[in-house]
Amino acid sequence: MPASTSDPRAADSAKSVNLSPTSQGVLARLPFLKRMLTKIVVGQRVGPKRQELPETPADYGMEFLAVDITASDGVRLSAWEIPAENPIGLVIVNHPLLCTRYGSVEGMDGVTVAFLPMIKHLYDAGYSVLTYDQRGQGESDGGVGKSAKGPQTPVGAGALEWQDAVGVLQYVSQHKDFNQLNIALMSQCMGANAVLAAWHQVPNAFDLDRIKCQVLVQPTISYNMMSRLTERKLKMDLAAAVDAAQRKEFGFGFADALETIGSVKVPVLFTQVKGDVYTTNAETGVNDVEVIFDRCPTSKTLVWIGPDQPRAFGRGKRFDGYNYFNEYPQELLEFLAANVGTTA
Repeated sequence: MPASTSDPRAADSAKSVNLSPTSQGVLARLPFLKRMLTKIVVGQRVGPKRQELPETPADYGMEFLAVDITASDGVRLSAWEIPAENPIGLVIVNHPLLCTRYGSVEGMDGVTVAFLPMIKHLYDAGYSVLTYDQRGQGESDGGVGKSAKGPQTPVGAGALEWQDAVGVLQYVSQHKDFNQLNIALMSQCMGANAVLAAWHQVPNAFDLDRIKCQVLVQPTISYNMMSRLTERKLKMDLAAAVDAAQRKEFGFGFADALETIGSVKVPVLFTQVKGDVYTTNAETGVNDVEVIFDRCPTSKTLVWIGPDQPRAFGRGKRFDGYNYFNEYPQELLEFLAANVGTTA
């Protein structure tokens, strides 16, 4: 296991099964319960319940085209093209686990998510937008079990979706309206880990003459996150068990932004909920994003999100971080203006 996984851990992936408070000691004496919960968590990671898309860009006054994109390994992805008039650039947006290109109607910890208000800010500022459902989520093919659509392929929670990102970049490079635009990548949680893995695995997929910057919304050290999430939700740290079971059955483990952030070649804007219990070391108070941020080799900025921050927002819940730019788009638009372009 890499050195970066020495923290307590937990992943943003499992939609948890809650148990009544029980001591770690009692649960540790119930190995069958640990095996059962591990199987459930793995199943929820590779075949998460699909979320609805209750709105489209048209509901926000944006013309759009629904299109299919093919990932580099052949998985069909559903996407929206939202072309601006006389665009100054293109922003490619993906989403976290338990979400779609719309957002999440169910959310997590009582916080639902909608991306279209943020996308409207981008559109009004003169940017075209391409946003897509990653494999096994929304309307894209993939998933396993009851959630499967089209050919079955597991959701990787960032470990496989780098192939989605590469397919999207290939699509854009051949697009008659997008292929001459400067590009910003806006990648969120699982999607951030996926795009970082693409930077690492297929650096030639990134045309540095056109890809000008990267926004990373709450990238994770997923082993750490799984540890904290299962400890809080299930009263048992299942990170090692889930990692082992997932590797045995599906051939891949957790995505880790710390291992791939060094491959980024463009300026980066990070955002993170300061009080996120799933990414903060309770003993040291250090958030995993700070460690990832420190290893980023390019120019970088970190925006903290929370009710105690200069732009007070949310309740300190992780999913607040995906709604922040809906209300406060200034830092995002300033970053894009500095790196991609502005209107004349």
